[in-house]
Amino acid sequence: MFFDRNKLERFADFLRNAERIAILSGAGMSTESGIPDFRSAGGLYNTATSAEIFDIDFFQRRPEQFYAAIAPVYRAILAAKPNAGHLALAELEKRYQKRVMIVTQNIDSLHNKAGSSEVAEIHGTFRTLTCLDCEKRFEALRFQAPLAAGTVLRCPGCGGLLKPDITFYGEELPPAPFAAAQRAMWEARLLLVLGTSLVVHPAASLPRECDSGIPYVIVNKTETWFDGRCDLVFHDSIGKILSAVSELL
Repeated sequence: MFFDRNKLERFADFLRNAERIAILSGAGMSTESGIPDFRSAGGLYNTATSAEIFDIDFFQRRPEQFYAAIAPVYRAILAAKPNAGHLALAELEKRYQKRVMIVTQNIDSLHNKAGSSEVAEIHGTFRTLTCLDCEKRFEALRFQAPLAAGTVLRCPGCGGLLKPDITFYGEELPPAPFAAAQRAMWEARLLLVLGTSLVVHPAASLPRECDSGIPYVIVNKTETWFDGRCDLVFHDSIGKILSAVSELL
């Protein structure tokens, strides 16, 4: 695979010179681990009914349809392992002693599994579920078999409907992770945008929170509105680009 050596060297210089690095990652970060992008041709929004699967009112009316549709995604998350991109970001923190502040739109916990210590999951997580009636929270692994089978989950205590702790349309983003995301942007001395088309708000607006004087780098297979503002743009695999630049550090 041919890479522009000059662009990679410049990217490596940005990484060397920045002690605080903000990452905004999206679905393209996880597709290389086998987790489908919901909006791609084969994604959930095109193979299930539509994006309404993730509408909170629809979920409460038709939980059986949600759980049936989400089962293959949950199985993919269970099977997924951090890819080269996730591991490269964790290495920046561990080996090179950078403060790497990861803001992710993904619900798969792969950044955490890779060993990154500062991860703001602004669209929630599939690690836990909460009862919509009594508000008790449970670890998702407790319900691993029924989740993987697409069975509607009920609270063992009160019988209320259990909802995965991911953000549905019609819900507010979790306030603590989003506040952490904003702080990450404010404090960053380098911003990396990885695997997101920057069309889902408010996450898509987060790069505007960064200091305009810092370097911006985007790695995404398709063009975005942010490309023209970036110092470096790579329309390529995140894992390949991050692995290649890591070899230059």
